[in-house]
Amino acid sequence: MSRILHLSDLHFGAVDHRLVEPLLRLIAGLGADATVISGDLTQRARPGQFAAARAFIDRLPGPVLVVPGNHDMPLRNLPLRLARPLLRYCRTIPGPVEAALALPDAVVQGVNSANPWAWKAGRLTAASAARLDRAFAGAGEGTFRIAVMHHAPVPAADGTPADMAAPARVLSQLAAAGTDIVLSGHTHIPHAGFAEKAAGILFLQVGTAISTRLRTDANDFALIELAPGRVTRRAFVARAGRAFAEAPPMQFLRGPGGWQQLAPD
Repeated sequence: MSRILHLSDLHFGAVDHRLVEPLLRLIAGLGADATVISGDLTQRARPGQFAAARAFIDRLPGPVLVVPGNHDMPLRNLPLRLARPLLRYCRTIPGPVEAALALPDAVVQGVNSANPWAWKAGRLTAASAARLDRAFAGAGEGTFRIAVMHHAPVPAADGTPADMAAPARVLSQLAAAGTDIVLSGHTHIPHAGFAEKAAGILFLQVGTAISTRLRTDANDFALIELAPGRVTRRAFVARAGRAFAEAPPMQFLRGPGGWQQLAPD
């Protein structure tokens, strides 16, 4: 059974510093096999913010897979945003923008959904879709195929429509690639669920782990535990800058008809 630590929307430059050290101490005891960060490392893509993000990442259990978010591209420096939008990101985060990692029971593929031509909305390019196809094509039977992206092509937990270009097409592309799970962020609202047009995909979103940019009353992150045909999502929340506490877990079972959430014990 693999355990994946899922963080998102760190927003260095707008961080609640009361949470950083308690979070890292808690993470150290969770026994994660890998960490994924689904975008928005920074608030304004400034060099100092990326440096702070990198120092934080270096303290996480590895391997660590990171994808960019819309905040990781310059906002006001339009020449840089349009010509080399991820220059500062790439100077900070080693390896390819769409990195991959292999676990004993999962193939995890990063997807860059950040769109320099739009401020917030994401996209899935043809190149990224093809990379997902290649990454998941060789996964063995029983292996989870997990995509990590900042934006998700499903509505947020509060019903806000997907902040992504052509979400129905993206759902089809994810399903065609054989995606089992999508880990994402962006909305700053934790969410777990399915899409009617892609019942074989489980969408797991976290809010912001340490940022002051809250859309709920809490910061949060998750530990994803994989077992044959089953996923357990353990959520940890912190309110008003206090210590993180574990919330009741959510369990999902994968059957012939897709995913279903199990009733709490």
